[in-house]
Amino acid sequence: HRAAAGEEAAEALLEANGYSIVDRQVRCLWWMDVDGEEEEFELRADLLVERNGERFIAEVKTGQRAPDPMYPPTRRQLLEYRLAFDPYGVLLVDVEADEIVSVDFPRALSR
Repeated sequence: HRAAAGEEAAEALLEANGYSIVDRQVRCLWWMDVDGEEEEFELRADLLVERNGERFIAEVKTGQRAPDPMYPPTRRQLLEYRLAFDPYGVLLVDVEADEIVSVDFPRALSR
């Protein structure tokens, strides 16, 4: 199973880079307001990791396009995690490229 093998490789890569694995398949209940009604949903992130006292949600991606943070589905998922799992940072782990990328979305400046 490719995803499971990818997550194992990602854990080894993260640990080699000084991160410790805090939890796997981290659940978060979140909600949005739809026309005044609160709609609840669940998010599930691959890993919660820690380094130097700082915690991060780590999303593991494999394949051609998914590991690219500018690939729209990946970008939207990372943005959702950044908001829902705040104040944790967000890491994108590209297993095949052996890369860990930190991703953030600065708040928009008021115009």
